[in-house]
Amino acid sequence: MKPEELFTSEVLLWRYVRALACLLLLQVIAPMAVCNLYHTIVAQGILNPVIIISNLVTSCIYPTKLLRLVVPAACFIMLARIHIKSYTVSAWVPLNRLEKWRRMLSPVVIFRSGLVMTSCALLANFYTSLAHPDFPFLLMPCMSGDIMCYKRKSVIIFMGAYVGYHYAYKYFMANGNLVTPLPAHPRKLQLIKASLSLRSMREACNSYGASKLSFLFAIGFYMALSILISLVNNGKWQDWVVIFDLPLMMMTLLATVLLAISLSLFSQLFHIFITEPFEIPVASAEDNNPDADGDSWRLCNALSSSGILQVLAFWDLKSLASSDPRNLSRRSQVFAISQPGGHPRNWLGIVNPSLNLIRKFCERLRRQNCPESLPSVPPLPVETTALTDVNKNEVEKPPPVPLKERVISFVMSLKRYPIFGYFLSDLPDAPNRSIFAEALPVIWAVQ
Repeated sequence: MKPEELFTSEVLLWRYVRALACLLLLQVIAPMAVCNLYHTIVAQGILNPVIIISNLVTSCIYPTKLLRLVVPAACFIMLARIHIKSYTVSAWVPLNRLEKWRRMLSPVVIFRSGLVMTSCALLANFYTSLAHPDFPFLLMPCMSGDIMCYKRKSVIIFMGAYVGYHYAYKYFMANGNLVTPLPAHPRKLQLIKASLSLRSMREACNSYGASKLSFLFAIGFYMALSILISLVNNGKWQDWVVIFDLPLMMMTLLATVLLAISLSLFSQLFHIFITEPFEIPVASAEDNNPDADGDSWRLCNALSSSGILQVLAFWDLKSLASSDPRNLSRRSQVFAISQPGGHPRNWLGIVNPSLNLIRKFCERLRRQNCPESLPSVPPLPVETTALTDVNKNEVEKPPPVPLKERVISFVMSLKRYPIFGYFLSDLPDAPNRSIFAEALPVIWAVQ
């Protein structure tokens, strides 16, 4: 078994389970409790603490409420699947605007963004149906002639999709899916508390479309679009003014805020659990030999891997190089020599992958900063050409230019025009930034 497969089965799988269990509590159970408190205190006007606690407890075990958990559970599974499949350990740096638009319009990004928006719309409707009796659940049909019911549902679903769009754009286009170990990694409980602070919640609302200005802009855009569609269909624009009632606005604001905070917690806690540092066993002298298979769980094999395993391996190497008394036994294993023979196999197994990574990184920088010119072929002497030339009157034809080079030269010539140059010109210092985006393991290897 390869180190990546061994890491996935023994470490990463259980991290997924722990992260999703914690996220299920914070994204489904906690918002349900908030919506139930809103339903009891604001909608029903009950201030008795005994009744409030009893309603809060019964809402978790009531059969009809348990059946309605199917929808948030399905949304939770979709969001978890997207996060597991989409996270990366190196930042994405577009070289030009055309590459940015190509990624934005790629089928994978569009499909996953649509799943995020659909999940957010369903979760927003689920939250509002729990918090207020006038807002029926999406799967429950409205009564015939109840136009207000359809309009309320459409407003809530639109705002949920609006928050999902903000989250998907930041996740896929602004490196929201980047996971890296933190420079100073305290206990997970401290990081979770920091994620639940008021400052983090305020930043989540500002980032994912739940701030005041963004909320008013979304409501205004929805109203303008609805009135325009109503006028095109020979309807009355006055029918859409009725949605400006206080309960609907309060419920819409509550749903968007809960959704933005839950999405922010989903991303941050997933990051915390996935990038948790751990100690990789150092290969022993008798176990680390050149003829050994590469399927054992050792630091030298993890350093030569890729992805999240390589990042965590170099993080472990960085902590191993620190002057921590807890690392003395592992450091003695690194500098141990084999018996018989006296070869530093453990040390070489760690140094070689580190130096190879540094060498590749320096080579990429050298090629970027000092591009090599094409070697000029010197002309052959006259004596040699005279001996080998069979037909002196025949003119040699130049070799045909490959199609790929002709396409590249044509695209490069389009940069002279302003419209094409806007999309094809390189962004400022984008090549160097794309190289340094993968420099974190290199920095740890040097340290």
